[in-house]
Amino acid sequence: MDAGSIPAASTFFLYTCFMNGVWIINGIPAAGKTTTSKALAERFAKAAVISRDDLQAQIISGNVWPDGTPQEEANFQIDMNIRNQCALAKSYLEHGFTPICDEVVGKEQLSIYKESLGSLNLFLVTFNPPFETVLKRDQQRSKVSRFNNPTRYRILKEYVLTLSGIGLWVDNSTMTVEETVSHILENKDKCLLD
Repeated sequence: MDAGSIPAASTFFLYTCFMNGVWIINGIPAAGKTTTSKALAERFAKAAVISRDDLQAQIISGNVWPDGTPQEEANFQIDMNIRNQCALAKSYLEHGFTPICDEVVGKEQLSIYKESLGSLNLFLVTFNPPFETVLKRDQQRSKVSRFNNPTRYRILKEYVLTLSGIGLWVDNSTMTVEETVSHILENKDKCLLD
């Protein structure tokens, strides 16, 4: 039986299997992280999506986005917000929710997740659609949501590629969101990190 056809009565089984773990949905902007994270969350009895972008937006004074300056402060805030994601993830787990973190992750950031989450199971999914697909998706976003920075895209792509071969890698360019979620759940063993 594929994960897309799991009956509602079996939702508790999925919930139990993933209860002791944190999901990370990774990829460059417009790869499909947020949309898929929300759809994945709907497959669990209780789940929450923790977006690093949302945490970044909570900083009212002194906010430096990842592509902002000074770069040292931007890097500090990236690391801080990953640690904040981890703190929220642990809290959600303690209260019976499956946490799903939505972020652009490289090798250095993955080490922060591992350090902060300790012995908890960590599931990593990286979306890797062709660059042209990402640019097209970005143009379909509302103007305020567009990343619209091809140079930064290429930098982030290299950053994400530092995790090649780790977790589950998905080219979701020809898949619907539901097909992508089903593919993730069918390959959950590949998502689980050592």
